[in-house]
Amino acid sequence: MSDDPLRQLSRLEEGGFRRLAARLSLLRAYARHREEESLSDAQAQEEVAEAFEQRAAAVDDWVYDVYDSVTARTLRRWAQQLRDDGLQGLIDRHGRRSERSYESYFGAGSELRTVALHYLADHPDCTSTELLEELAQHVDEEELPTRRTVQRFLRKMGS
Repeated sequence: MSDDPLRQLSRLEEGGFRRLAARLSLLRAYARHREEESLSDAQAQEEVAEAFEQRAAAVDDWVYDVYDSVTARTLRRWAQQLRDDGLQGLIDRHGRRSERSYESYFGAGSELRTVALHYLADHPDCTSTELLEELAQHVDEEELPTRRTVQRFLRKMGS
């Protein structure tokens, strides 16, 4: 990618743009909370992460559709990336972030989604580790999602 943030933004697919906008919204909520309550960075990050878990953070409802959960550590990392690299620091594929999105693994019609749903039908109380082991039997290792992505899938499926 070039160094021009506007060019990078223009190349983002809708999901990437929504994740970027959600990150900015969460960082704004954290900064506002820190200032209004005169908190340290760490305190504000913890409180905003906790509020987000309770769906009480000062963000628009659509942000909850983008992220199921956000930790204080994630807010800290995003804030650092924004300080270090500006807007580019928050765009997908920056640093060590995976280039694949949740949807690319478990989107409608994907092979992994089909395998996972069949496995869940037979094992409704499975753990993310068990499901990941099952997925590993059907695809190459480089095609496997992270355990965190599998956990997200299970949460979305209501398991």
